Amino acid sequence: MVLRGLAALVMLTALLLPTSVSSTPYGVGNEANEGCLCHTPMDETKLSVDGFPSKYEANTTYEMTLSISSPVGIETNQSQGGFRMTVSNGTLLFNDTEAQEMDGGWTHLENGTYQRSWDFSWTSPDDNSSRTEFTVHGNAVNGNGLQTGDGWSTYSIVLPGVEHDGDLAERAGLNGLGTYDKVLLLVGLCALVGMLWSVNRS
Repeated sequence: MVLRGLAALVMLTALLLPTSVSSTPYGVGNEANEGCLCHTPMDETKLSVDGFPSKYEANTTYEMTLSISSPVGIETNQSQGGFRMTVSNGTLLFNDTEAQEMDGGWTHLENGTYQRSWDFSWTSPDDNSSRTEFTVHGNAVNGNGLQTGDGWSTYSIVLPGVEHDGDLAERAGLNGLGTYDKVLLLVGLCALVGMLWSVNRS
């Protein structure tokens, strides 16, 4: 009974430890919606997006550029950066030789990792009174193929339509938890219930 309890406790601990997103030059899906968790966050890595309007007109296409600046060194002919971008409204479109749509967002392709800037377009929603949230996680990489020496950061912005007159604060998940945290919490609770059920049956 004690051994069973210890085994369940070890399993619970493992489940509650932060999981990593596999480092890949082929893009990352919704597992990266909370950031590039397999790399180290770095304050000096900065993301910027040029081309955002202060307010957008409905059903209008805007040309933009996502850029990453960072002290992380660049190696010629090696991967230099990657990203994951999600948007709550409208339609994103990147160069399909550099980026791809995956799990409701956009992320780099291998060919798109040999740079730290990407051009894209955004077509706004049909409603002038709407609001749109953009979230970008960008990673500056040093080209060594490992998770070491890289640095990622996050950029987010809320844009209003020209007739929007409501709140522009970012909308956090339930009680301030993001999707990743809520999944971890759910898995941990399920493991705890399973452990208690197993112990009570003994």
